[in-house]
Amino acid sequence: MRLAVAGKGGSGKTTISATIARTFARMGYRVSAIDDDPNPNLADALGLSPADIARLKTVPRSEVLEEGKDEEGNRTHHLLMPFEDVIDKYGVHGPDGVGVLMMTGIVGAGAG
Repeated sequence: MRLAVAGKGGSGKTTISATIARTFARMGYRVSAIDDDPNPNLADALGLSPADIARLKTVPRSEVLEEGKDEEGNRTHHLLMPFEDVIDKYGVHGPDGVGVLMMTGIVGAGAG
């Protein structure tokens, strides 16, 4: 199952996502949590230690995803490596065994 959580800022998406992830992990499911918020806080909400949070690296999409088109011209994305390898290289395993990845973050101020 894949579950994406989206909504208005400040609505509790991160808290709900962390709770769902840890609950499913405690029930024995293999869970991966991916934070794609420009201000990533999911690792903290999942209960990762400051040291583990510091080990998280932003996943460079160009190194793990290949974009293409199918026969009908629809965009497709394919992993260039097994997903567990992506977590091992760029992520951490948090409490209850939840694999955590950070896909974005604030890199710096833009011009303007």
